[in-house]
Amino acid sequence: MRKWIVVLAAFAVGIGLRVWVYGGVLGAPDSDEAIVGLMARHALHGELTVFFWGQVYGGSQEALLSAPFVGVFGTTLFAIRIVPLLLNLAAALLVWRVGRRLFGEAAGVACGLVFWVWPPFQIVHGTPAYGFYGTNVFYVALLLLLALHVVDEPSALWIAGFGLAFGLAYWQTAQIIPVVLPIVVWMVWRRPTLLRRAWIAVSLAVVGALPWIVWNLTHTGGSVLTRSDPSSYARGLRLFASPLLPMLLGLRAPLAGTTLLPKALFYLLYVGLLAGFASGAWRARGTRASLIYLVALSFPFIWAISHRVTILTSHPVYLLVLSPIVALLLGQLGTTAVRTAVVVALCAAVSVVTFQRMEGNLTAKNDERWPPATPRSLAPLQGTLTRLHVRFAYADYWIAYRLAFDSRERVIASPDQWLRWTTKDGVVTPVPSRGVRYRPYQRRVAAARTHAFVFFVHGYEPEPIRGALLRNAYRRIVVGPFEVFVPPSRS
Repeated sequence: MRKWIVVLAAFAVGIGLRVWVYGGVLGAPDSDEAIVGLMARHALHGELTVFFWGQVYGGSQEALLSAPFVGVFGTTLFAIRIVPLLLNLAAALLVWRVGRRLFGEAAGVACGLVFWVWPPFQIVHGTPAYGFYGTNVFYVALLLLLALHVVDEPSALWIAGFGLAFGLAYWQTAQIIPVVLPIVVWMVWRRPTLLRRAWIAVSLAVVGALPWIVWNLTHTGGSVLTRSDPSSYARGLRLFASPLLPMLLGLRAPLAGTTLLPKALFYLLYVGLLAGFASGAWRARGTRASLIYLVALSFPFIWAISHRVTILTSHPVYLLVLSPIVALLLGQLGTTAVRTAVVVALCAAVSVVTFQRMEGNLTAKNDERWPPATPRSLAPLQGTLTRLHVRFAYADYWIAYRLAFDSRERVIASPDQWLRWTTKDGVVTPVPSRGVRYRPYQRRVAAARTHAFVFFVHGYEPEPIRGALLRNAYRRIVVGPFEVFVPPSRS
């Protein structure tokens, strides 16, 4: 009875945390999320892509999974956020099954519950539909479970399942590599005879990754990421140790960077956790639990090979694949219902405090914030464009795809870099630039007889083209945080 009370309470807390993110400032929709919805909308009409629009990495699987929900519920946030929620729930169940095989039933339940309420940034970034992060944690948990099955029962079916899951995961996100490589090493170390049947896993991995392979063969390997040089590799390792790993664990608040506890206590706790990890790794040597410790220990040294990991230092977005691993490391302490309740309660408290601090950072008055604050509803902006009979517009990136998504493509907007433009009959048209996520939008806006421009009032003001618009008698209309420029014929 106590176990079920803990399970139901933790499940309710996890739902509550996701509702908090969904409806609050942490879950405010942006153009990255809107693109996933637009990809799902286009998939319903047979337009399929291998990668996230405008990128040569990041698979389209979550957008494809969202397409049926968009077909049922329409082009809405609810429709596209169902998929990451279900993937998170599935990952929690898989973490439970992995923990059960490694640490026993009671600790396995604790592992699944810990993942459901923590790490905090996994919930923050896994609730919106950003396209990759739900599948990130799902595939990590799935590959861990399949690896254990393969080692325990090396049948062709389990080996093929592991290979297929790896191929699909690699197509979806290369972030899976620092986790998969040590998993494969551990599998071969525990059961060397697997090498004789490796061809089964490789064959199915090719099948799963086939969209990635075909695309790269026809695009000269365009999605193979460049490697770090020695300097950036060392910097990546340093950033992993601090501040990114503490941010993932909730010891530091992402975005704000503030520590959970006073500095002295923060360092004491951080060192204590590292010492606990070292002690656990020593005790786990030679056991199946060594899988988790090997992955955790190897991860930073493989992760830092890619130069991309050093780009973002304000939040641990490229560490989210570690979420199931850290949940398993911490959840193993829950060997009884009481211990599980204590561990889960502490993790949930860390998530709550982290959410509050992140919200405080986002709501602080800061006109220079990146990305800029975009209202949850664009209804006033859409109403203004409808009243002015505007169907096509150039806009800041963080406005453009939100506008297309929210209007169900009744307004087509495309971003630009505003470096060059032409003027004909009083109509200002930017010269097409690189970096556009979806070129068909760009072509449609450029081909339109007239088009509006939508910018943020504060920050990101493209001064040169703004002056050109005013010189050509474009009318400026302020709509909340936005300014709309329309040609004289639409004023």
